[in-house]
Amino acid sequence: MQSLKWLAAGALLVLAGVTGCGSQYRPVITPVLPTGPAAQPTAFAVVFSQPDLVPPSSLPANAPPCPATAYANPGVVTLLDFSGDSITAQAQIGTGPITFALDAAGANAYSLNCDNTISTVPITETLQTKNVASSTLFSGAAPFNALAITAGQYVVEQGRNSVGAYIGSPPALKQEVAVAPSVVSVTGIPASQRVYSISQGNSNGGSVTWGQCANPSSVTVPGEADAIEVSTNTVSSQLRLGICPVYGVTSADGLRSYIMNRTSGTVTVINDQLNMVDPNTRLGANGTINLCAGVTPCNAGPVFAQIYGTKNLLVTSNFDNNTVSVIDVSLDPYGNDSPTFGNVLATVPVGANPASLTVLQDGSRVYTANEGDGTVTVVNLTSFTPQSTILLSGTPLSPNTITGTMIPQPRTIDSAYNYPTGKVYVTAQNSAFVTIIRTDTDVVSAAIQVQGAVVDLHTTAQYTGTTATSTNSNTQSRAVGSGAP
Repeated sequence: MQSLKWLAAGALLVLAGVTGCGSQYRPVITPVLPTGPAAQPTAFAVVFSQPDLVPPSSLPANAPPCPATAYANPGVVTLLDFSGDSITAQAQIGTGPITFALDAAGANAYSLNCDNTISTVPITETLQTKNVASSTLFSGAAPFNALAITAGQYVVEQGRNSVGAYIGSPPALKQEVAVAPSVVSVTGIPASQRVYSISQGNSNGGSVTWGQCANPSSVTVPGEADAIEVSTNTVSSQLRLGICPVYGVTSADGLRSYIMNRTSGTVTVINDQLNMVDPNTRLGANGTINLCAGVTPCNAGPVFAQIYGTKNLLVTSNFDNNTVSVIDVSLDPYGNDSPTFGNVLATVPVGANPASLTVLQDGSRVYTANEGDGTVTVVNLTSFTPQSTILLSGTPLSPNTITGTMIPQPRTIDSAYNYPTGKVYVTAQNSAFVTIIRTDTDVVSAAIQVQGAVVDLHTTAQYTGTTATSTNSNTQSRAVGSGAP
């Protein structure tokens, strides 16, 4: 009985101790982690260059831009990190890169080289020369432009007057497709049912010497777009274009393609659903949009374009009259042209000889690369007015072939946007520098030197806050030659 009393007393003491501890303040320590800016989504500016590059615009116009004497050194690919403006990786590629295409995911680049090869480059921070694969083309292919889609790669083979359909990695030729004479480019989207080759001659006896469109006013023969069915690699239609077509772009939904006709000063609209030139009676003859308010002949000289899908705008770079055109390309819910389709909303003056442009993916501005005065023009895409002019600096490697003076000759421009700001990348083929412009201030923030003169540049994502597959509309290649500056 006595022992039970002692046990009860002990239990009360334990209970009292527990209660007492519960009433005391015991601070909870939460570690404070260091703060900093959020990690930016991965995106790269992919730059192809060639040591001792002979300026393409100084070479004969009757063939792709390769010198008679082969380059002594291989070309170089450089990856620039979007978030840090630094060189992430470099590797050697084939000799004499002419241009390159990206796949839609921004995962692989395919360069066409003067040594008659295709270099396949995986876009990764760990890139080394050993990771670059090479494919040899048929003898005399003379590759000029390329398009990478889900099914493979299409390569313009100027020397064989055909488009090569390639598959696999590295690409291997599956089939050659004969097309209209003087083929210069090919356009389509990753999931294309068909792609369109762009030729400066036509299949109805319209012969144009390849390179003749370097003097656009000397040509009077209409060009042709040949529809190549991806499933069979056969031509399903032959569509009339304007004079000296040099470039084409296809809408992200694959419903329309737009072909830039330099001599005509027009844009030919192809209805991809119908596989025919757009029959819209509000358009000009043969489904064209005149860039000079209906005046013919039109001296606009469109050579490049981008589509800003959010606002249904096509923006063209008009090399010969120093303007950009902003065009309504809206469709109705059924995929038909809207009542305002094809209306030129504005013609905006920019610097001399705008060779290309990029639409910032917040829809606020367009930036043009002006070869004739070494500048970038910033165009407000709301008011359709020039907002500012950015002068590019740095000593070029050779004279500007338009002015004959030692100023940069900017040809390629691309952008990457990540709210609330973005970056614009500008290169010139007479310079070893990539100029970077911050879009929150529209001033040059960096100039990064690469090995040799820059040949071409693309960003792997134009809107880095989402997937590259859904946002990068600028993946096909664009080489210098036959009217394409």
